[in-house]
Amino acid sequence: MKRNTLRLAAVSALAAVTLGTGAGLAQASETTHARTAAAAEVTLSAADARALLANRAAVAGLNAADVQSVRAVADGTATKAQTRGAASSAVKALYNLMKRHGGKLYDDAVKAAKKGWTKFRSYMNGLPWYHPVRIAWVAAGGEVQYALWSYINSLF
Repeated sequence: MKRNTLRLAAVSALAAVTLGTGAGLAQASETTHARTAAAAEVTLSAADARALLANRAAVAGLNAADVQSVRAVADGTATKAQTRGAASSAVKALYNLMKRHGGKLYDDAVKAAKKGWTKFRSYMNGLPWYHPVRIAWVAAGGEVQYALWSYINSLF
């Protein structure tokens, strides 16, 4: 977040508490956050699942159940639970691949993620085309990429 955004939020919170409406605003904020989190269900398309399965480096970090759910999505035979599981498996595969290549790449990716979605996407797209993390990043698709950024942001 930018410094001005934080200042505005602090002033708004102070004014709300001073006026006695802090509890109502807090409840409204929590409700809105819960609603947007539930509405933002990430899905993995069949094409993205096939591309992810083709990347052996990314699949190596998944367990058998995760691979099975991604394979079911790729084949078009997935249930709703498998579809949700496949999307989270794709995020998990990307994250594990980033951690496995570790060091500077992981640290720089986290720094970029803290600066926002645009900076994170630019950093990941700026990796060399032959890098295994970049290949998995492109294969994952937009929704999974955004979910990865959200996950990294939630960690730090």
